[in-house]
Amino acid sequence: MYNTIIIGAGASGLMSAIISVRKGEKVLLIEKMPQPALKLRITGKGRCNLTNTLPLKDFLKHCGSEPRFLYPAFTQFFHNELITFFEDLGLITIEERGGRIFPKSGKAQDVFLAMINYLEESNCTILKQTQVTKLIIEESQIKGVETISFETSNKELCNHERHKAIPLQKSYYSNKVILAAGGESYPQTGSSGDGIRLAKQAQHSIIETCPSLVGLKLKDYNPITEYPNLIDFELHNLRAIIKDKTGKKLCEEFGDIIFRENAIEGPIILTLSRQIASLAGKEKLLLELDLKPNIEQKTLDKKLLMEFDQRGKENIKTSLRAFLPYELIALAQAKCDIDFNKPTHQLSSSERKLILHFLKNCNFEIIGTLGFERAVVTQGGVNLKEINPKTLESKLTKGLYFAGEVMDLDADTGGFNLQIAFSTGYLAAQN
Repeated sequence: MYNTIIIGAGASGLMSAIISVRKGEKVLLIEKMPQPALKLRITGKGRCNLTNTLPLKDFLKHCGSEPRFLYPAFTQFFHNELITFFEDLGLITIEERGGRIFPKSGKAQDVFLAMINYLEESNCTILKQTQVTKLIIEESQIKGVETISFETSNKELCNHERHKAIPLQKSYYSNKVILAAGGESYPQTGSSGDGIRLAKQAQHSIIETCPSLVGLKLKDYNPITEYPNLIDFELHNLRAIIKDKTGKKLCEEFGDIIFRENAIEGPIILTLSRQIASLAGKEKLLLELDLKPNIEQKTLDKKLLMEFDQRGKENIKTSLRAFLPYELIALAQAKCDIDFNKPTHQLSSSERKLILHFLKNCNFEIIGTLGFERAVVTQGGVNLKEINPKTLESKLTKGLYFAGEVMDLDADTGGFNLQIAFSTGYLAAQN
């Protein structure tokens, strides 16, 4: 019999385990993957943006459609407490541009090691390669979990059969279970929807899930065959706008993007994807890029006219280098449908307007996203109305608590999602 059973050894599960241990509890931490916290170890491109130092009021503006739900968790455990928590574990942090907090080493692995080393030396039992198949619930009270695990056996096996996985079924008991199994993003790290499935078993309703903070797939975007120099090219300081089929602006961001071989990614694209996550691939949406956001259209047109007059004998492709990096020239030619090899003095007024439109309104139709396989977080999850925000206990099943991405909680990039994971893991363990 355990005081607390925690399902999932990601960011929120590890936090819950440490806090539970510090309360003197006998803790069981269950992880279905061979190693814990695989997603945590690759977050932030392997650097792990732990949190953000924005004041609470401003921080909450980056946190989903129901930021007030997080107020009790953040009130008890926010960025200052998180920084101190990791310092106590021997992990030094630094603050970078935009209030983002990282481990000083720049390694997400060090965040994981600080947490797991503490647990391995504590009164916490960690089961790996063990999947929770069912919650044991009696009369609306959690009683434990049923699991299936895979043990490696070398006994009486010939060489080619060694390390064969043998499934074992077993039940573990506790009057408190914290469901911290994550969402559906990066399923290769273990977040493949187990938490959603178990929550449904406990009669919880689920807000439809979809990939968020993810690259956008575009119609007629074929850089491999048409403009290979564009692949992995980063473009800085532009404005990106997403509009619906009527031309109504839905959202916009200013910053950096990255052109990939099959999609557009980058910080502002990920942020925009979160705001249209439930629509992408289902409704017609347009992505519009303003490549010269600091120059008004009329002023830019005058600059184009002046530059082209001065370079009249040069071809259009060469003349455009005054306005575009080399990597974007092929895309501009494809979008404008102009022969860029002819002399600039042969450029007509209407053709110049096409180039101007490309610079200020380069647009693509969004046909979907890169999916859960590439999504940073999951949008949707366990309905927050069925969870007590002051304790994170289920309103339907006594003793069942939730932490992290399994709930209908997601936020912008910049350390906000990990703070949610750590704060909810802390609060779920405190009660």
